[in-house]
Amino acid sequence: MASSIRISELSISEVLENLSSRKWKVPRFQREFVWDTSAVAGLATSVIDGYPIGMVTLWEQPSDSHIELEPLSIDDWDSQTKAKVVLEFGKPEANPTQVMAILDGRQRSTALTMAFSGFAPKFGGNKYSGRYFLNASLKDPLERVVFKKKVEIQREGLTNLEACIAKGYFPLASFDKDQSLLQQWYGYIQKLKDETIYPEGEFPDQEEIARRDKILQQAFEGITETKLGACTVPQRYDLGQICEIFETLNLTGMKVSTVDLINSWLLRDTNDQLHLREWMDDLSQLDGTIGWAMPKKRPELIAQISTACFVALNDLPTKPKARRVAGSSKPKAITSVKSSDLLATPVDHWIHLVDHTDEFSQFIGDFQKVVADGSFGYLQCPYPISSGIYVGLRWHKRFDPESTHGSWSVDDLNVIFRAFFWRNALATRYDQGFLSQMGTDMNLLKSILGSKGNFTNRAEWTEFAEEKISREVPHSEVRSHEQLVELLLNGRPGGALQSALLLPMIASASTDFMGHLLSGEDGSRVELHHIYPKRWCRENAAGDYLSLLGKDSVSEDFVDSISNLMPISREVNNLWKSKSPATFLQEKGITYEGDVKSSFEKVFIDEECFNLLKGGMSSIEAFWRRRANLIADRLVELTEIS
Repeated sequence: MASSIRISELSISEVLENLSSRKWKVPRFQREFVWDTSAVAGLATSVIDGYPIGMVTLWEQPSDSHIELEPLSIDDWDSQTKAKVVLEFGKPEANPTQVMAILDGRQRSTALTMAFSGFAPKFGGNKYSGRYFLNASLKDPLERVVFKKKVEIQREGLTNLEACIAKGYFPLASFDKDQSLLQQWYGYIQKLKDETIYPEGEFPDQEEIARRDKILQQAFEGITETKLGACTVPQRYDLGQICEIFETLNLTGMKVSTVDLINSWLLRDTNDQLHLREWMDDLSQLDGTIGWAMPKKRPELIAQISTACFVALNDLPTKPKARRVAGSSKPKAITSVKSSDLLATPVDHWIHLVDHTDEFSQFIGDFQKVVADGSFGYLQCPYPISSGIYVGLRWHKRFDPESTHGSWSVDDLNVIFRAFFWRNALATRYDQGFLSQMGTDMNLLKSILGSKGNFTNRAEWTEFAEEKISREVPHSEVRSHEQLVELLLNGRPGGALQSALLLPMIASASTDFMGHLLSGEDGSRVELHHIYPKRWCRENAAGDYLSLLGKDSVSEDFVDSISNLMPISREVNNLWKSKSPATFLQEKGITYEGDVKSSFEKVFIDEECFNLLKGGMSSIEAFWRRRANLIADRLVELTEIS
């Protein structure tokens, strides 16, 4: 058996044979077949045209595989019992010695069997019940592969080969299951020219016969020459390693979904009581997890935070034991939130976590308030998985026996974690990889918190905490006030650092200064616009202001800098976007008082900044520099243990 990942190519016949002989099987965690008939027809068209049809990912399995494998199947309906049944593809008597698990490619494999092997439900009311044809009578090659439902086949009399060919239809799957591809398509070409199968007076002229013959020849060539790529993963890899490999390499254009793997065994082990994705859907509606529980965009984030809660619990006899991940010889210690750790997280932990959904959601919401005094979505957070450290420590505080905590409080955690979070963010420490570091950092904070009872007063303890954290994140690595001001005044740095620089103003403001909401439907703050509009800057980049407003002629990009950005609703921005701030504020009669003052202060525009905005052209650079210093002041403050 091979020891390294290998890439190979298989013909359509070889693919169908592997599926029919059940050498290729589907793990139960794979999602059911969801393609529609037009997608199947599209894949079949690519095959007969000789176009690339992608790749499947296979995993070599031992004879005593721990994964539940089953033949390729689709849903059917038993009219007599009036119940759903499963229809399996292939030979029931097949008992191959070597089996491959299809990790990625069930949809494509099922589509090939439907199109070229006639695999279809028996119940006529099923949407897949029917047959795929090459309609050679059509002129448009893009529409030549058609699907006809069982009822249409009966109505149009397409129930035998001769009737089909007489009407220009050539079944992609032979009526004779024992025929080879060569026999099938050679037979089509022979019958195409047989006048006796056509109704009287309907035999096509020679030009049409020649055209259809050419179509058949090309289709046969496409079917015999088209190859399906196969990426085969050796048996020595376990499921956790496979998930990590494909998250990095993404060889097939799709990721092996860790969440779907977890969902599968949770359903099995809880008798279909715990559906992970449905729980995530419910979670996405709760205040603390709006913008964080995103089952369609990033489902693994909630799974990672959930496993972080398990990592944070003390190793007591009451702590559930890790699961053995399929493909591994024994259970592994869960110390981080890599894919293998998520897969090993025990079912009892998931059940307990779901039973305490409200607290889990609250802890994620508290994380947001602790680090930025407000709410924000994961898309706005530098290193969102780092929330798992905070949520995990809250979980430890809430569910581990009180005697194991020490004398620390949630307020103590908030102070320590906030400083730690912001030092990491402004040092971009996690750019080199957070997953392997999370367990170590959690233990560091846990030890600092647990040591509080060893000190006679809070000042001594915070001094100790400062020393311990500084060893892990030296002050020399954290951006200084001067460096932050420089970053805030010169374009946008991108990545996690940009998210960190923007976060304080994004999280603090829920409405703009005119009272319009800034939140998207998923709870994330998305309405960031230029204070001095880009269009206005371009139009005024001349004379003494060319070096300030002309992006191409200066070393610093003030116009696109963070100091020139502010959360503003789309409605307000549409009114403002072609005017200077001074003109807009004057037209709207906006003064710095009441709710307006509060809204501006939240986005780092104090009264001095406001007056500079109203001051016209001569105050532009002074405004940007003043505001950059205010943001930098707050960022530095957030890194301090107070």
